[in-house]
Amino acid sequence: MSQTDAERRVTQALADTTTLSPEGSAQVQMNRGTAYSAIPARLRDHFDIEQGDRLQRAYDPTTGCLIISLGDYDMFE
Repeated sequence: MSQTDAERRVTQALADTTTLSPEGSAQVQMNRGTAYSAIPARLRDHFDIEQGDRLQRAYDPTTGCLIISLGDYDMFE
């Protein structure tokens, strides 16, 4: 896939609210045996996330994805 094709697909994904939005990769940080991954600044700002806020998490064993709800959406309701 060419760079232009990749850019087009990313732009489409960002515009289409029914698909996942690619947010790039991040390096894992370790602290006392717990692994941390950063939330992109634009999402942190959009959802007004601050240190100490509680976020819901879910793990999908089929895809190996950790899913984090950044807003008020209750994933387990």
